[in-house]
Amino acid sequence: MNRAHTPGPWICQYSPYTAQDGHEIPAFEVHADGGEKVCDTNEDRPAPEQEANARLIAAAPELLDALEYFFNIMHDYESSLRKGYIITAFEQARAAIARAKGGAL
Repeated sequence: MNRAHTPGPWICQYSPYTAQDGHEIPAFEVHADGGEKVCDTNEDRPAPEQEANARLIAAAPELLDALEYFFNIMHDYESSLRKGYIITAFEQARAAIARAKGGAL
């Protein structure tokens, strides 16, 4: 099955809700650039884990792009190295990983 995913970029946002007893339940949502909700996290998990999962999910389009770029240039490594594509691949991967982890590498 080859289906297209919701186009990126995606963002994660804190979206808690209030339980019947009045306490806040942490939750995160991932949205496409146009606002369409892609998914939300499992509120039964600790908030830091939910946030890390949401960041990873939100970075998925960039991670996929970086991996596809890398895959496409590696068929001719020497030529890609001469043309600067390898450096571009590293920079693209570094940025995508940093976005997934919530900071710079």
